Amino acid sequence: MGRLASAYGQAVAAHRQARERLAEARILLDRLTDRPVPERTVDLVARLGRLAETLTAPGSPAARPAGTVAPVRIGAASTADGRFPLLVPLGAGRHLAVNADARDPRVAVLLRVLVLRLLATTAPGTVRVVGIDPAALGATFLPLRPLRDAGVLGVTATTEAEIAALLGAAEAHALAARHFDRDDQELLLVVAASAPGPRELARLAALTHAGPAAAVCVLLAGYPAAASGQAPPLGATTPVRLDERYAWVGDPPGNPYGDDGAGLAVPVLLDADPPARAVRALAGRLEPAVRAEAAFALRVTLPGEEH
Repeated sequence: MGRLASAYGQAVAAHRQARERLAEARILLDRLTDRPVPERTVDLVARLGRLAETLTAPGSPAARPAGTVAPVRIGAASTADGRFPLLVPLGAGRHLAVNADARDPRVAVLLRVLVLRLLATTAPGTVRVVGIDPAALGATFLPLRPLRDAGVLGVTATTEAEIAALLGAAEAHALAARHFDRDDQELLLVVAASAPGPRELARLAALTHAGPAAAVCVLLAGYPAAASGQAPPLGATTPVRLDERYAWVGDPPGNPYGDDGAGLAVPVLLDADPPARAVRALAGRLEPAVRAEAAFALRVTLPGEEH
């Protein structure tokens, strides 16, 4: 009888333990079902598309001054479940570098796309563009001629002396911007369609380390330059690498796509060149503010004028 009672007691205890474990499992299952189901890739792609549309939607340009980061679209990231717009941060101390130079037509188009879209997201008269193009003698910027006529785009530097002078002016701009630290500081967009010589490349790299207060944004194509030996490191720069078909985007500064440092895991199809009418329309919108600013600067420098 004692053995039977002991066996019965063990069976009851085992049954009770099994019931407790079943209850725990049910509680855990209830908790899991209350959690959001992991998002499918197709849903994530759609959500990223909506987010990009919101971030780049036309609005009041004055709401995004030159001193803040602008999300700028460069193309569409391609996944098995669809595509979504790929945005990169520019301005406020953020820069971009491409491994090929503008002799690759895709790079020339990318640079023009970035210039136009950055100008379109900022208040008229708050961004000035200068170009460096020793490899193509300025051909990269020819489709942007309306911007030059409007006073937004400066003369492209192609020779060593011109590039040195342009970089000197950019450095002076950065020093003055950091000294005065104005909220309405003009942003200087330096677009290098191909990498200059080692000394000038080092000066360009230094501008990427100058910080947001310097009010300089660098777009550098042809980095690292094969002929320059050890390329100087860049600061706060989103790297873009081109292969035969796609662009591969590295981690933006301060906001990596993942923990492995490998950048975006899917390829990007770069956007096409903006039509000429879009360039003319943008130039027409920007020109009045640029001319007004130039006229004001002239008045304050002339002696005897009222200001």
